[in-house]
Amino acid sequence: MRQKTLFGMGLLAVLIFSVGCASYSPSLVRLDTHGPTAGRQAGGDLTVYVKESATPEMSEKGFDTDLVKEGVLPLLVLVENNGQHPYTVKTMDIVVLDQNTNTALRPLTPEETAKRAKRNAITRALGWSMIVPFITIPVAVTASAIHTSKVNKQITLDFSAKAFSDASVMPKKNHSGFVFFELPKGRKDLSGLALQLTSGNEATGESLTLISSLPSATFKPVKVTPDLSVRKENREEGNR
Repeated sequence: MRQKTLFGMGLLAVLIFSVGCASYSPSLVRLDTHGPTAGRQAGGDLTVYVKESATPEMSEKGFDTDLVKEGVLPLLVLVENNGQHPYTVKTMDIVVLDQNTNTALRPLTPEETAKRAKRNAITRALGWSMIVPFITIPVAVTASAIHTSKVNKQITLDFSAKAFSDASVMPKKNHSGFVFFELPKGRKDLSGLALQLTSGNEATGESLTLISSLPSATFKPVKVTPDLSVRKENREEGNR
């Protein structure tokens, strides 16, 4: 009987771990160049398309994470070469401009972005230990940390694989990938933002710059962490 009880408790623990474990299940995202949600700008031999992935629905689909809550603006960019010469396109030459303030958003590497999307093992482990009393906190934390570490490695690899990379775009070909930028706190939409891409003609050496307004999108503002030190100073001044 005792063996059956232990077996049942063990099975229950496995089920809880499998349900409560950190997970990462993104979907494949493609840019429909003929779709209404993609921004488009053509100039010279090139055409640049940009699709937002900041709204919760798009972010959860592509990265299984609400990246706006983490202060990240993800954009899917596609560069199409309609000319006769190859063009060099580098990630560092892709910029997002705030046309209202004449400033540029800070770019984030895939690794920096992945860190913001990583799962936390401690919170889940504490939950397991409370649900199943015989799972002690140290045991739960250790098991959770091992599994979560694997998931976080998967997240980092996925962000890196999906990111826009430096490339030589050959004639009649295209190149695409995600770029990431730090989203200003409190922003509720993408109004006034534009993507600027500069590339170089490998045959003539001439540069070509295209600027495309970002597709319209509205999302919840990023929560701003209150500065407790400021509140304390205000209270002290009020008491004087």
